[in-house]
Amino acid sequence: MFRSEWAVAVLGIVVWPAGAVAEEAQWIVATAPAFRQAVEPLCRQRQNQGLRVVVVQTTDVLSRDDIRAGQGRKLREHINKLCRDYKGPSYVLLVGALEAGQLHESESKVLPALSGTIGRMKGQPSDNGYGCLDDGRLPAVAVGRFPARSEEEAHGMVAKTLEYERIPPLVPPERGGVRGGWRRRLTILAGIPAYNPLVDRLVESLALARFARMAPIWTGRAIYSNPQSRFCLPDDRLHQCALQYVQDGEAFTLYLGHSNAEGLYGGRARYLDRDDWSQLCIRQGKGVFITFGCNGCQLQGDEGEGYGLAAMRNANGPAAVIGSHGICFAAMVQLAADGLFESTFAQTPPERLGDSWLALKKGIAHGKIDAFTFALLDAVDGNRTISQATQRQEHLEMFLLLGDPALRLPKMPEDVEVNTEKTISPGQKWIVSGKLPKRLAGAHVRLTLERTVNSVPADLEPMPPAASAARDRVMLSNHERANRFVLMASECIERDGRFQATLEAPVKLPWPRLILRVYAANECEEGMSVQVLCRVGQAERDPPPAAKLLNQSRGP
Repeated sequence: MFRSEWAVAVLGIVVWPAGAVAEEAQWIVATAPAFRQAVEPLCRQRQNQGLRVVVVQTTDVLSRDDIRAGQGRKLREHINKLCRDYKGPSYVLLVGALEAGQLHESESKVLPALSGTIGRMKGQPSDNGYGCLDDGRLPAVAVGRFPARSEEEAHGMVAKTLEYERIPPLVPPERGGVRGGWRRRLTILAGIPAYNPLVDRLVESLALARFARMAPIWTGRAIYSNPQSRFCLPDDRLHQCALQYVQDGEAFTLYLGHSNAEGLYGGRARYLDRDDWSQLCIRQGKGVFITFGCNGCQLQGDEGEGYGLAAMRNANGPAAVIGSHGICFAAMVQLAADGLFESTFAQTPPERLGDSWLALKKGIAHGKIDAFTFALLDAVDGNRTISQATQRQEHLEMFLLLGDPALRLPKMPEDVEVNTEKTISPGQKWIVSGKLPKRLAGAHVRLTLERTVNSVPADLEPMPPAASAARDRVMLSNHERANRFVLMASECIERDGRFQATLEAPVKLPWPRLILRVYAANECEEGMSVQVLCRVGQAERDPPPAAKLLNQSRGP
């Protein structure tokens, strides 16, 4: 039993009082007994954040026979009741292994999954029902899992969750630190669709359209293992570059493309496999890894567990993983991705990961897709014998979250005041000045002039038609250019609450709109400002209001 000032035991439930700051949200952690002590630091963190913390041990609700048989129905009913009885929103974290397997004293380590109920998911393991408070399959409550099989794994998952929320914006380089710009960076890894050139171009255009809809506060980079794409890499560079991007750290890493439980598909080239995800080391910015590849989070099967579970169990890997237990279809992936992008990569992202997770699920359930696009995607990567309605229901049970749904997503205050012109001319040199809040005293300020994420670099080289060393050289060069969004940069130090720097626009300026980004950070705090600038001449032809300008800068 914990100290009385921290907890009160009632009917087998441990309830921690909310912290001083009321958030009107409830955090339920259902844990196998072996991991109860491991989650205590996370309980304190959530309590200090103002959440009402409720701890439930599996053995308080399930019998040993229930656990051995993998029957979680009574635990679901218990969790669902706790959520229904609470007036505010709830987040649910499950902590425990999915099945006994070869685990010693498995009754103390297993938290059973539920069984899927429809189509290809019927009888398959799924955590979806723990968040469904009625007879439907669309969850009302975000549910995640720490798939721990040992106390060491549980401690590792708790530690990287806490680190993700607590890490200061600027860690000294001698301690392996990097600047906190990762908090607004998205890395997209994409595998070659390998359908046919027409469909491959369609898939890329859909992906780039989402990329372009990101609010300007986000930056990004991409790898697309398709020789037709400017984001492609030579086969011998794919694995190392993808590994480097992930280990650099970012708020989110997305994978779009084919995969199986063993890893990402890169055609003849090695991409990232299960061993990579289990061993990689992200120094700072252990963000959220979202894979839309098949079997990425497979819980059990002929090929073993998916690479997403290996990533989640890696104490130096991502703080959370979202993926599919089964074979997911392209049309449903588009719906899920649309729901995610519309909620998460907006001007004001959600506060907690669970809100992004529910948006992804709502995209699957209710997102719009026109008949032509659905038919085309379903023909090349789907199943025409399964109706769209059934596919939506299957995928609701198929996608799962590994990690804490109450994970607090990194904030980036936009309280930096910037004085600058709203138009820009080729070759223009101009002074950018501004004011910083007191919390950013002594901050290092970096100013960048960037092209938008949907723009094409002006200096791409023509691709040699035949495979050769020259083709690989051009491909690598074009990849680097495609991901080089910063055109000019300048740095300065805050003095008396103000900053001033000089920027010079490129002489060649083919893009109608550019982004001015100002990022300021000291050892404890950070902030930013983002301005969308129009090229001179473009503004006269098209003088949209600010809201319309932001929408246009995101692309179609």
